[in-house]
Amino acid sequence: MFGLPVPEAFDAAIDGQLALGGCIVGDEPPSWQCSRQHRWRDADEEGWNEQLLRVRRLHLRSRLMRTA
Repeated sequence: MFGLPVPEAFDAAIDGQLALGGCIVGDEPPSWQCSRQHRWRDADEEGWNEQLLRVRRLHLRSRLMRTA
């Protein structure tokens, strides 16, 4: 994720579910990063967005369960 992360994204990054890419975005930024910090671009923007939203929903659910 590039740009200033919302709190949920920052927490997901701490948990290793999301990679933060910083605030400077190149012409073709990577859309994936593995746990060993390898980054690559996937032309399937829709699939990437769906995966990002899925991680966000799961993380929000996890946070809500911890506070309940």
